[in-house]
Amino acid sequence: MWNLVKELENYKILIFLLILLGISILIIYLLAKAKKRCEEEVVQKVKEIEEKLSVDKLTGLKNRVALDNDIKNAEFVSIALLDLDSFGDINELYGFVSAELVLVEVAKILKEFEKNYNVSAYRLSGDIFCLLDKDNMPFFQFELFIEDLILTFKNKLVHIDKLGIDVLISMTLGISIVQEEPVRTAAIALKKAKKTNQRFLVYNNEIDTKEVVKKSIYWREKIQKAILENNVIPFYQPIFDRNKEIVKYETLMRIRDIDENEKVIYFTPNLFLSVSFKTKQYLQLSHIIISKTFDNLLKTKKQISLNISFKDILNNEFIEFLDNKMDRLEKKDKQRIIFEILESDYISDYEHLEEFISKYKKHGVKIAIDDFGTGYSNFIRIMRIRPDYLKIDSSLIKYIDIDKNSYEIVKSIIAFSKALNIKTIAEYVHTKEILDLLLEMGVDEFQGFYLGEPSLNIE
Repeated sequence: MWNLVKELENYKILIFLLILLGISILIIYLLAKAKKRCEEEVVQKVKEIEEKLSVDKLTGLKNRVALDNDIKNAEFVSIALLDLDSFGDINELYGFVSAELVLVEVAKILKEFEKNYNVSAYRLSGDIFCLLDKDNMPFFQFELFIEDLILTFKNKLVHIDKLGIDVLISMTLGISIVQEEPVRTAAIALKKAKKTNQRFLVYNNEIDTKEVVKKSIYWREKIQKAILENNVIPFYQPIFDRNKEIVKYETLMRIRDIDENEKVIYFTPNLFLSVSFKTKQYLQLSHIIISKTFDNLLKTKKQISLNISFKDILNNEFIEFLDNKMDRLEKKDKQRIIFEILESDYISDYEHLEEFISKYKKHGVKIAIDDFGTGYSNFIRIMRIRPDYLKIDSSLIKYIDIDKNSYEIVKSIIAFSKALNIKTIAEYVHTKEILDLLLEMGVDEFQGFYLGEPSLNIE
C-alpha cells in the first residue's frame, strides 16, 4: 500500500514536471515567435527608411545616396552630369517655387531617357542631375545617347502647367566614360565645360592633370609649412544635452595661416584634406590632431570625440600610433574618448571594422557613427555594431522644419536608435525653431552654430 502511494506521488510529480516542461517550451516558443516578429518588423522598417534615403522627394528620381550604391560594385560605368544653366536667374525671375517646378519638368524628360536608353536618372543636388550607364552601352549607342541629350536640352522650352508659362532652359554636360572615379571625373569635365563655355565635355586625363597638379602643389606646400610651424590646430565644437548643457566636444582640424592683410585665418579640412591623402601628408596631420586632443583631454572633464576614417582603421601605422597614445592615458580618461566613424565612408571590410570597435570598446572608448543618413545607411550593420551614438547628418537637419521627407527620415532614425538604446546627436542645429522641433522629436544631443561655434577654447 505504501509503495502504491509513493508511486502515485511520484507519478503526480512526473505529471507536474511534464506540465511545467510543456509550459516552458510554450513560453520559449512564444518568445521566439515574438522575437522573430519583432526582427521582421525592424527589417521592414529598415527597408522603408532606406527607400526614403535613396529617393529625391521633389522629383521622384534617385538621389546621390542611391548613385553611390549603384556604382559601388559596378565594373564599367559611364556618367553624364547635367547642370541647368543660369538656374539662379530662373529662381530670381520666376521665384523659388517656379524654379522647383522647372526641376520637376527636367526630371520628367530624364525619365524618358531612362526608358529609351536603359540608363538610370538621378538628382544629385540643386540643379545637378545625372544619367548613369552601368550596362556598358556600345560606344556608337552611347554617342547617339549623348547627341540626343545635347539636342534635347539645347534652348529647350519647358512648359509649367501650374503657372501656364514656358521657361527657356539649357544644360551643360560633363561626361565620364569608364573612369575609376566616374562622379569626380564627370564633375571635372562639367566644370571645364562651363569654364570654357562649351555645351559638353568628355573627361580625359589631360583635364585632370593640370588642375589637380596645381591644387596639389599649392596645398602640399601649405600643409608642410603648417606642420613645420606648428599651425595644425584642433578646434572644438560643443555638443549639448537636452538641458542645453555642454556634455562633449567634437575635435575639428584647422590650418592656421596669414592672409594678404596680415590677419590670422583658419583653413577648414574641405580645402586640403583630399590633397593630404594624395601627397601622403594625412598621417602627419592626423597624428598632430590626436596628440593635441589627448593633451587637451586632461584640461576638461567633458567627453571629446575624434573623427576616424575607415582608411585610418586599415592603416597599421596609424593603429600603432593610436595604441601608443591610448596606453599613456588612465582608464577614466579613456572612457571620455569617442571615435566618430563616417557612415558615408566606403567601408569594404565590416569584419575589420567590428574588430576595431570591439577592441577600443574594451578600453572604455565610445563609438559614434557620423553623418548617418547620407551614405549606405545599413541599419542591419548598425544592429551588429551597436554604436553608442548615431550622429544624424546635417543635410537631414538643415531643413527639417520645412522638409517633410527629412522629418520622416529623422523620426525613423530616432525610433530605430531608441529601440537599440543608441543615443542620437543632431548636427547643424542653426535656429531655435529647429532645436525646439528636435527636442520635441526626442533627439538626445545637439550640435550647431545656434548653440556653439567651433573654437580654440575647451572648458
